[in-house]
Amino acid sequence: MKIKKLRWYIISLVMLGTIINYLARSTLGVAAPEMMKTLNLSSEQYSWIVSVFPFTYAIGGIACGFVIDKFGLRFSFSVLAALWSLCNMLTALFSSWLPIACLRGGLGLTEAAFNPAGMKVTAEWFPARERGLACGIYSLGTSLGAMLAPPLVVWAIVNYNWEMSFVVTGALGILWSILWLVCYRPPESHPAMIKAEYEMVQEDHIQEVKEKATLGSMIRDKNLWAISLPRFMADPAWGTLHYWMPLYLVTVRHMNLSEIAMFAWLPFLTADLGCLAAGAISKFLNNRGVHIINAKRITFTFAALLMLSMAAVGYVSNVYVAIALFCIAGFAHQCLSITVISMSSDLFPKQKVATATGFAAFTGSMGNFLFSLFLGAMVAVVGYNMFFVGLGIFDLIGAAFLWMLIKRPAAPTLNPAVA
Repeated sequence: MKIKKLRWYIISLVMLGTIINYLARSTLGVAAPEMMKTLNLSSEQYSWIVSVFPFTYAIGGIACGFVIDKFGLRFSFSVLAALWSLCNMLTALFSSWLPIACLRGGLGLTEAAFNPAGMKVTAEWFPARERGLACGIYSLGTSLGAMLAPPLVVWAIVNYNWEMSFVVTGALGILWSILWLVCYRPPESHPAMIKAEYEMVQEDHIQEVKEKATLGSMIRDKNLWAISLPRFMADPAWGTLHYWMPLYLVTVRHMNLSEIAMFAWLPFLTADLGCLAAGAISKFLNNRGVHIINAKRITFTFAALLMLSMAAVGYVSNVYVAIALFCIAGFAHQCLSITVISMSSDLFPKQKVATATGFAAFTGSMGNFLFSLFLGAMVAVVGYNMFFVGLGIFDLIGAAFLWMLIKRPAAPTLNPAVA
């Protein structure tokens, strides 16, 4: 049976996997107040649990990108999804911080697959003019997963215990890994692919080269650093929203667990809008003659300016105003993050996209790791305010990297109508 516009069904399947991915990683942040009380964990121990994820995620970004480029999307993504789900479920078995931290490390190592895999799907299944939107659609799952986590995790804690929240979110990942293995095939061999759609998808791929997708051959390319250094500056904000915002709202703003369930998902709802805005803004500019690279640099810069809202979080007295500022930051972060992630398919041929995306994820995760570790060590001494200020200005530095490092694009051309 042939399916029209099959590429949109494929990217929707990736989005579903991304939702499951972010449900798993967001479980800890929502369950943290209950876990810390039940297991008698200190803020420093929690910071180690939190920080090990971005550290191994950084390593996993490179490793998963290489594995996916070498062994293909279908098998690699399915196996990695099953592994991250098992790491998440096993968290329920332990009552001390060290084994939980080790499992978070395993979770980070394997969950790093989602961006290299998502961008490889985008590169293989979409023409250049649609990749920003496709990246935004699958990345909706990052915010949807984080948005669904507070009510789901609180439900599991209230009705069972904190351990059950990890079991539930992990089991969903196992089911998705089976679904991906059954349903996914590359475009050239997918039995439901229509010939006209396949020809349209292939119309403007970067010309294939015989050079292998090795990191050593790519590391000297300024374009690789142009998409990596902005990730280093941006990713700490996303980590803060996931792991520290619920704790901040409980310990500093004195919200209870029910209020966390009611309000902590809102920044991830606006983040969904940011995912869609990333593709829409760059496509709008591109259709009016702005080169796609410049269109994305402008989009990133606009969102970086909106991130300044994060700097004010600690200085407003009303908790609901603080949540509103978190919401603006959630929108801005996802808008700029999706923009720079999607640029890997604009700057590299498709056999190098997963490796390039994985290296950018490595640098972003290292930024997240260092920031989280420093925050955990210093928050009890200096409070949260200085960290929020830093998060507000980091992305402006990332925008400067994006403008300075990318090679000058070719003359702008108007895109044909979207098929």
